[in-house]
Amino acid sequence: MATDIRLSRRHLLVAFSAGGLLPTFSVSAATRTPSVLRRWASGNSTLAPLALLNEQIFFNGDKTLGRIAPDSAAPVWNVPHHLSSNAVYRPRAAGQSVISGGQRELGAWQMADGQPRWVHKAILQVGTPFVDADRTYVGDGHWLLALSNQSGAIDWRFTPDTDDCTASYAPTVAGETVFFGPGDGKLYAVNVADGKLKWKLDESKNWQYIRQMYVTGNVLVAGTYTELLYGIHVDTGKIKWTFKAGNFINSHHVAGDTAYLWSPTGWIYAIDVDTGAVRWRHQTTRYGNSTANWGPMMAEIVTSENKVYCLDMNQMLHVLDADSGRELLRIPFEHDLRPTVSPLKDSRAVMATESGEIQLVRW
Repeated sequence: MATDIRLSRRHLLVAFSAGGLLPTFSVSAATRTPSVLRRWASGNSTLAPLALLNEQIFFNGDKTLGRIAPDSAAPVWNVPHHLSSNAVYRPRAAGQSVISGGQRELGAWQMADGQPRWVHKAILQVGTPFVDADRTYVGDGHWLLALSNQSGAIDWRFTPDTDDCTASYAPTVAGETVFFGPGDGKLYAVNVADGKLKWKLDESKNWQYIRQMYVTGNVLVAGTYTELLYGIHVDTGKIKWTFKAGNFINSHHVAGDTAYLWSPTGWIYAIDVDTGAVRWRHQTTRYGNSTANWGPMMAEIVTSENKVYCLDMNQMLHVLDADSGRELLRIPFEHDLRPTVSPLKDSRAVMATESGEIQLVRW
């Protein structure tokens, strides 16, 4: 006997959503207008992405390097960096040093007061650094250098298989291993102590550059300068999984056991780091239907307190639930922002404007 079942619209929406048939952007998130609680002049015309460390904000740009305590009206310090070109890499802070620089130089400043410690002049061209408590690991030309955070001296130098590449993107460190992708289609794992090769992975048939790397547990998550994201075993170099995003991956972010990325195909993905399986995806763009589409994303995805923060190029900050991908909030800004967001507690964040101003906002 047939049963007459009448589903309400609400039940239908829940059923479609559970089956993955309902794009998340079709359910409107709440919109909340931000207010500016505090403003700081950086002294820069152009700011690099901000860095958040222990609730302190570090900034740099074309002229200065500085440190901000968000609850203070004035920067803790803000000093001219005296570099011969703009500081374009996000400042890194570890131990007693703040590391900053661009393609011509990399330098260290005292974390406490911003006094200069040392400057490394490029051998060929300085890439994005990775900093731990003792050393700064950075590509210079095709080489990987390990610089002492105390003196800036080169503790060791690793040479890849070819000099026909430029190491523009940051290495990363896990335990006793430095992972390095200089742009020759290979990933090198070298010993932290002396720079000796442990293993290498040749994927030159699939990519040239590795743009970003994160390590969580025994997995290195590597985003290539194509549409491929890799999960690689840190001890052996064996590929555990690959994920094809369908288009160029601008950046990815790893928090705990999940990797997040945005693809220009119009989706944000949350990917299980151990298996490479998609945990959820959130549609940001439906081509041919612009009624609810996001702007393109240049800012890196960040996470805080089980939320995912995505700043698009229409000056809209989207806040997603980290477990489900459901959009919780849309926060529109009226002025042009740099592609960087540093979330704090109590619905606050530190943002940077195109005019060189840094702002503490609340929504």
